[in-house]
Amino acid sequence: MNATNPVVNFKDKLLSDFQLFEQSLNGSSTLPIHAIRRKAIQHFDQLGFPTPRHEEWKYTNMAAVLRQPFRTQMGPPAIDLSADDFRPFLIDDLDAHVLVFVNGWFRSELSTSADEEAELCIGSFAEAQKGFAPAFDQHFAQHAAYTDDAFTALSTAFARDGLFLNVSAGRRVSRPIHLLMINDAREADYFVQPRHLLLLDANARATVIESTHTLGAGRSFSNIVSEVVLGEGAQLDYYKVQNDSPLASSIATIQAHQHANSLLRSFTLSLGGAMLRNNVNATLAGKAAHTDLFGLTMLKGREFVDNHTLVDHAVPHCTSNELYKGIYDERSQGVFNGKILVRPDAQRTNAFQSNHNILLSDGATINTKPQLEIFADDVKCSHGATSGQLDENALFYLRSRGLSLEAARAILVHAFAVEILNTIEVEELRTKLDAQITERLSFTF
Repeated sequence: MNATNPVVNFKDKLLSDFQLFEQSLNGSSTLPIHAIRRKAIQHFDQLGFPTPRHEEWKYTNMAAVLRQPFRTQMGPPAIDLSADDFRPFLIDDLDAHVLVFVNGWFRSELSTSADEEAELCIGSFAEAQKGFAPAFDQHFAQHAAYTDDAFTALSTAFARDGLFLNVSAGRRVSRPIHLLMINDAREADYFVQPRHLLLLDANARATVIESTHTLGAGRSFSNIVSEVVLGEGAQLDYYKVQNDSPLASSIATIQAHQHANSLLRSFTLSLGGAMLRNNVNATLAGKAAHTDLFGLTMLKGREFVDNHTLVDHAVPHCTSNELYKGIYDERSQGVFNGKILVRPDAQRTNAFQSNHNILLSDGATINTKPQLEIFADDVKCSHGATSGQLDENALFYLRSRGLSLEAARAILVHAFAVEILNTIEVEELRTKLDAQITERLSFTF
């Protein structure tokens, strides 16, 4: 069977790669993290890769991605890379801590220093296992469950490097942190698995921008898991920007755990990639915690995105707001599956969810499934979804004012996207994304 099923072969290859991975650890295989890794690879072996027969993957078929002959990046890559190679991916005029990861591994010589920030650790996940062992051991793999998700299990099994962020109580990171996740596919197709752990202590604040990019004409496949823990009163803005190669695929999971009065603002901006799956999950575990989830998708060709969200209201007096918008052209496809869960004790919950989509061509498709699962009776919750084409009356009005059909369509699409863009508080990032969308509209129409 394995000889004729490339998906099964890829699973077998990863199980074999894990044995090589263990051998490369040497003395560090005795650390507590490796006991977790071993449990995770066992769960992956039992779970296997998801298929459309799994309800959570009903509209997302990974077979085409998993049959590619990816190499597994298990150690620091010997890649010649200079600042000129990633300069186009930087955000103009943004004063930021820039951390560069190549095939999932931190490259300190290409990154800016954060030494001037007191009581703050920004750096390598690999190094944090030693220097920040108590906090690391307390939180690693405690929030992103690897027992029922194959890709989280894989990430946990091979966890070796990525971002470690620890902001001490009461501190505010003065500059945004820009994670440049660069996959080098110039000579081979790579499967990479950076792992992030973000810990903000009480009343700490930070802004993180994570962008993924592929160099070269080959294929890349990223499996990125970010565990986020917000202490009481902590605030985090987390921007995930996907504007990658048409041959780049990604599974991206954010799992947040929020304590009382904390604020998470998550932004998922998907503007390019072959197959994108974004899982954004937040557990509101302390009273008066609040979550904002915003998403904007703009795809063309045969690009695909699947946005899955879960806001778990576990305690009373918490609030959440969710707005995802999608713009699909040519034969692109989208999926939105959002769930609000209100547990029995979570009285006085306010939770709102909306998903709106525009299909610019007859070949584009969207499957949307907003969900409410409520086990408390004193709540205010709502959800809704719309999908359709551009308003013909609005088009007629703009054309009656002398605009061409192409210009009228571009104006309406841009106006649709602006609602999400205006929620971005980093002005330089908002300007860059607006310019990219405007350029895309000019090209498309």
